[in-house]
Amino acid sequence: MNSRNTKRPGAAEAGVALLISLFTLLLICVVGVALIMATGTDSALTGNYRSATGVYYAALAGMEEGRGRMLPKSPNNLPTALGFPGTVPTIGPGNTAQVWYIINPLPGEPGDIGMLTLYPDTDYPQEFPGIAANIQTTLSVSSQSQWQGAPIYSIYKWVRINAITATSAQNAGVNVNQGAGPQNSALLYANNHLSVDQPGPQALQITALAAMPNGSQRMLQYVVAPVIFFGSPNGPFPAALTLDGNNVNFTGPGSNQFLVNGADILPVGACAPGVTPMAGIGFTNNTDTSQANIVAGIPPANVNNYTGAGGLTPNVNPISLPVNWETPSGLQLLAQTVGQNADTPIVNSTPYIASTATGANLPAAMSALNPMTTVVNGDLDLSAWSGTGYGILLVTGELTLNSNANWNGVVLVIGKGIVDATAGTGQMNGAVLLAQAYDPLNNWALLPDPNLGKSWWKQTGGSGVINYSSCWIQAVQMPFTYKILSFREIPLPAP
Repeated sequence: MNSRNTKRPGAAEAGVALLISLFTLLLICVVGVALIMATGTDSALTGNYRSATGVYYAALAGMEEGRGRMLPKSPNNLPTALGFPGTVPTIGPGNTAQVWYIINPLPGEPGDIGMLTLYPDTDYPQEFPGIAANIQTTLSVSSQSQWQGAPIYSIYKWVRINAITATSAQNAGVNVNQGAGPQNSALLYANNHLSVDQPGPQALQITALAAMPNGSQRMLQYVVAPVIFFGSPNGPFPAALTLDGNNVNFTGPGSNQFLVNGADILPVGACAPGVTPMAGIGFTNNTDTSQANIVAGIPPANVNNYTGAGGLTPNVNPISLPVNWETPSGLQLLAQTVGQNADTPIVNSTPYIASTATGANLPAAMSALNPMTTVVNGDLDLSAWSGTGYGILLVTGELTLNSNANWNGVVLVIGKGIVDATAGTGQMNGAVLLAQAYDPLNNWALLPDPNLGKSWWKQTGGSGVINYSSCWIQAVQMPFTYKILSFREIPLPAP
C-alpha cells in the first residue's frame, strides 16, 4: 500500500484568532488608557481654568469695592477722601505717601496689617522705590454674604488705594503727558489725559490681590479719576446768572434793589475764592437780541447793582458754554445724568413738565456739610419755603421764588427755563443757569437741535442777591463715579 501524507485543512492558521484577540485587547487597553489620561488632563485644565478665572474675578471684585468706597455717598466710604477735590501733594524721596488698604480676611487670617505680611504687596515698592507708605487700613464689610444660611467670602485679600505720580506711572510702564511739573507730583486728569501741570482732579490707583486656597494668585490694577457733573471743580459756569438760548429775557425787580455779582468773594471751608471775576449776567447767543432784552429789563436806577468782569455796569456779557450745553439734546443728557445720580429725585405726575412740587418736598437732611443733589421733574414752587438749600438743584419746569428762599451751590432750571422771582428776597451763592430745552408750542416736547428756546428770569418786585462762588460750586460737586482710565495685570514673582 502506498502511504499518503495527509494534513488537516487550516492547521497552518492555528492560533491566529488568539493573536488577533490579544492585539485587539491591547489596542483597546491603549485607547482606554489614552482616554483616561485625556480625561484627567481635561479635568486638570478645567480646574486650572476655573481657578484662574475665579481668582481673576475675585481681584476684579476687590477693585470694584475700592472704587465704590471712594464715593462720598457710599455707606462704606473711606474715612479720608484721597485726591478730590483737595490739594496736589508731592510724593518724593524723604516723604511718605498716604496709602489705604482694604483688608478682607478669611476666618483665621489676620484682620489688620498682618494680612500684608501673609500676602505681601510686591508692586508698591516697584512703583515707589524708597518712598515709605503711610498705611491706613480698614476692614472689608461688604465682601461677605449669605447663601442657604452659610457665609460666602470673596477671596480677594486686600485692595490698595493711593495717588499716582508721573514717576510711579513710568515705573509701571504707563505713558503720561509729563508736562513741566516735577515728576514726583501727583498726576491730574485734565482734557482726557493724565498730566502734572494742567488743573484737574487727581488720578488714583486701585490695586487688588486675590488668592485661591490652591495657591493661585492674581494682582490687578486700575488707574481712575473722579467724574463730576460739570467736568471740573469750578464747572463751566462763566457768570453768576447764565441765560442759555436764543432771545433770552431778563426782567429786573423794578425799584427794589437786586444784586448780581460776578466777583468770586465767598470762601467755603478751606477753599479760597478765585481772583478772576466772572460776568454778572451771561448770555450765549451774541447774534440775536439777548443783550438788548437783558439790558432793557434792568431799571436805570439799578445798573450799578449788576457787577462782574470788565468793570462795566450793568455787567451783561456774551459767554460760551460747552457745546453740548447749548443744544436741547445735550442739556437733556445733562439733566438725565444728574437725575440718575440724585440723592432725592422728586418725580411728579405725568406730564412731568406741568406738575408742581413745593418746599415741603426738598430734603431736610441737606446742610453745608451734607450738600445734596435734588431733581424736580416739573415745576417747583417755593412760595411757602424760606429755608436754605445746599447742593445741586435741577428743575425741569418753572422755578418760583416768592419768599426768602436761599440756595448755596448750583441751580439749574433746564426745561422750561423760567424763574419767577417776583417777590424773592433770598440769596443764591454759586451759579444759576437757565435754559429752555422744551417747546412751549408743542406740549413741551424736546426742541430740535441745535436751537434752544427763550429762557427768562422774571422779577417785578422784591430784592435778592445772586453771587458767583467757585467755592460753593466745588463744595457741592462730589464725584458720582470714578472713571477707569487704564487697566492692567501685574506679574507676580514666582513662588
